[in-house]
Amino acid sequence: MPENSPNYGIQQSGGVSNVGNQAVGQNARAVSHGLTFTAAPQTGELMTQLMALLERHRAELPDDGEEAAAAAEELQDELDSPEPDRGVIARTLERLNAMVRPVTPLVETASELTKAIESFGG
Repeated sequence: MPENSPNYGIQQSGGVSNVGNQAVGQNARAVSHGLTFTAAPQTGELMTQLMALLERHRAELPDDGEEAAAAAEELQDELDSPEPDRGVIARTLERLNAMVRPVTPLVETASELTKAIESFGG
């Protein structure tokens, strides 16, 4: 690339990037048709495990786990919807992971669930 050409590239350091469509540069456009989200096969099992652990460890969580349980239910509803919204899933997982930090088994399960969802994408 000549030195006088601007670089409109993407730089990423670490982490995971699941991109459905992407456009880079001046006047760039990205159009997606029919992009869907599909949950990893183990997602259902991990959600069941998470819900059981939330019930078992309620007393160890802030507000007796009410917010965490509500977030888990919201996540389950979104995963079960005909057209799951990746943004809602990501934000709910982020909130849920923050809420369960005081309890190691919950942290481990929520982390596994996050990895399963992020790695499978769709």
